[in-house]
Amino acid sequence: MRLLPPALSRDMFPVMRRRWFAAWVLAPLLADSAAAQLQPPPQQQQQPLSLASDPAVLAKAALGAERGTLVIGLLRNGKASYGAAYNPEPLSPPRPIEPSSAEQPMFEIGSVTKVFTGLLLAQAVERGDLKLDDTVGKVLAGKVHGVPPAVAAVTLKQLATHTGCMPVMADGVTGGAPLAEQLRTFDKAMFWAALSRIRLTAPAAPCEAAYSNFGMALLGQLLAERYNTSWGELVRARITEPLGMNDTVIPLGDKASRMAPAFAGDRRQPLLDMMAYAPASALRSTAADMMTFSRAVLAGASGPLGPAAARMLTPLARYEGAEIGYAVMVRGPEGGRRTYFHAGLTEGYRTLWLLAPDTGEALIVLSSNARAPLQPVMLAIGKNRYPVSTTEVPVDPKRLDDYKGEYRINKTKALGFTVRNGRLLVRETGRGYNALTPTGTDRFAVAAIGAQVVFQRGEGNAVVGVTLAQGGSQLEGRRMGEVAAAPQE
Repeated sequence: MRLLPPALSRDMFPVMRRRWFAAWVLAPLLADSAAAQLQPPPQQQQQPLSLASDPAVLAKAALGAERGTLVIGLLRNGKASYGAAYNPEPLSPPRPIEPSSAEQPMFEIGSVTKVFTGLLLAQAVERGDLKLDDTVGKVLAGKVHGVPPAVAAVTLKQLATHTGCMPVMADGVTGGAPLAEQLRTFDKAMFWAALSRIRLTAPAAPCEAAYSNFGMALLGQLLAERYNTSWGELVRARITEPLGMNDTVIPLGDKASRMAPAFAGDRRQPLLDMMAYAPASALRSTAADMMTFSRAVLAGASGPLGPAAARMLTPLARYEGAEIGYAVMVRGPEGGRRTYFHAGLTEGYRTLWLLAPDTGEALIVLSSNARAPLQPVMLAIGKNRYPVSTTEVPVDPKRLDDYKGEYRINKTKALGFTVRNGRLLVRETGRGYNALTPTGTDRFAVAAIGAQVVFQRGEGNAVVGVTLAQGGSQLEGRRMGEVAAAPQE
């Protein structure tokens, strides 16, 4: 059983994901044998990882034993710093990573690209050129024909928040080699033809948020149609050029030699070039450029991006126990400590972009291995920013039977609770049991990952539901029935 972030776990290639539905921290639970492998060395454990850590220490933890290059950029107290990890280590010590983007390796940023598409929409809304409730049909009127009525009725807001009932990809593709092939081969003509074949996952939008590469690519192409240009040109003219992000590009040109060699585990991977799907995942960048972007967003309405920077972070819909803005994942309570992020995954790269406006901090993680274990870094940040009580409080073992049963989260996911050897255990659908620590009346925790479970009681003081909180997200489950006793070990 493990907790996975929505974007990080199933970003580009759903066939690779091990998805859990709770939180944004990527963390193994107690019974997961990977736990020991993913912990930093003992000397690093003495100083817990956080946004205050040395970026070189964070980089080593995030790359683990995987091959490739990983660069981390950190913004703290207004100052940017960079650190890197390499495997294998170079024969001679590498030069320190300097802020100058010309000194930094380049990476595919994967679905962090979607944040740029969200910003373009926020800019269009600020300009008054588009409205969030404008529909696909309205934007494409007179330009693309044969769009099914239900698809034509999907709004820009629904596309930006993954609530438009769009499939992951066109033509029933969900992952693996067919997904990568579609990303590479679809040009504009093929994309519009596929739009006429799209069948929503429900009769009509909105739907419960479900990640869609096709939907985000469609949003980007709609923006391009509105301005009679290409999505790439919009990004250049309205974001990267004004901010001086000269190393954030789609075609590499003479920058190709600066791309960090890509891996998936020990296997080399090709670059992932895209055409019509560019608004979903096509950008390449450096830690320095992404730091420039982060500073501009953190500056808000008074910064170089103007009011659109603040708008893009505005929550628009619920997303898997938390919220989503203009393609930006949002964690934390309204009016409280909020964290904004997106993650990316391609065949050979894994990335993370994160903002903490309350402290003025930013984090960029760029890895040239799709299997880089970002878990230690994400887990540490989640536990640090959203701590839960882990002090054990004695509980009468006889009371634990109150909690036994299945609690339905959604149509496909549930939590099952049972008792073994005087301990309450929990499991996600299809996974093994893990012990919980009692921390109060009807309260339990999984200390290793900073998760809290709180049971609700109803009529007759019977337990009727459960709340799972972790990393600034919160999910509710309704009790459906009892589960079988856990097997004895």
